[in-house]
Amino acid sequence: MAIDVIVNQRHLQIQLKQLETVWHTVINGYNLSQAAQVLHTSQSSLSKHISALENQLKAEVFVRQGKRLTGLTPVGEALLPHIEAIFTEIRTIENISLDYNNPQTGTLTLATTHTQARYVLPDIIKQFKQQFPKVQLVLQQADPQTIANMVIRGQADIGIATEALLQNSYLRCYRYYDWSHRVIVPKDHELAELDSIDLPTLASYPLVTYHGGFTGRSAIDKTFHDAGLEPEIVLAALDADVISTYVGAGLGVGIIAEMAFEPGHYQNLTAIPVDHFGRFTSWIAVRDDAEIRHFGQAFIQLCQQQFSS
Repeated sequence: MAIDVIVNQRHLQIQLKQLETVWHTVINGYNLSQAAQVLHTSQSSLSKHISALENQLKAEVFVRQGKRLTGLTPVGEALLPHIEAIFTEIRTIENISLDYNNPQTGTLTLATTHTQARYVLPDIIKQFKQQFPKVQLVLQQADPQTIANMVIRGQADIGIATEALLQNSYLRCYRYYDWSHRVIVPKDHELAELDSIDLPTLASYPLVTYHGGFTGRSAIDKTFHDAGLEPEIVLAALDADVISTYVGAGLGVGIIAEMAFEPGHYQNLTAIPVDHFGRFTSWIAVRDDAEIRHFGQAFIQLCQQQFSS
């Protein structure tokens, strides 16, 4: 009887490892090398787990082109929801155990854009560290799509961005705050005394704004395009500090997120409100299939309280 128990336990462990391999291969875009990196193992080890599972099932789980995995077979598609459910429960159990045994310690990994990290989150992070001084906070900056993928793959506990997060069914999103853009110019610029700027006038100047995919840039492009305008973008940058610096140097008229304008740091610049590009919402995202640790929930609550008044 004891031998049977040992054999059955080992068999279950192998099955879980095989299923974990399938799960991480799928959420890492069928890239075995990337999945191996996340799991801290080798690509050959993952290939063996997949082969073992397919041998046991007597069916292929992945579609292949040569040695490359490109998708799931019908069998793989049928398995995936059950594999997701298994690892949802495993993550939930792990977090319950950690919160019960070590409620004030652990690691919270945030993935966000430069704009959020630089201009919005400093006060929140300061409050969080006062409440949870023993929690290690890891702040990773990336573009919105990468942020979404990091949360999906378990590389980050919380993602904060404007674009991309709502577009994925793996994520549960919480509204953070709304914002719009500002035009920035030097104080001695001919536009500086205006209360508003119409779109054709704005398009007539060389522009300095965000790189594609960041901080509402797609809406900026669409607004000009829909109006039949083709402004000259002389510089596209990843963050408002760079944009502000080059606007101050006279390179062009800047378009930045309203929360990124810092008159105290750029006393030579002035900001003009514009509503041409619409209102935007920054979102807080977690995986939809499992609860994060209680201090992660506390972080989200601090964020939501930030703009509630």
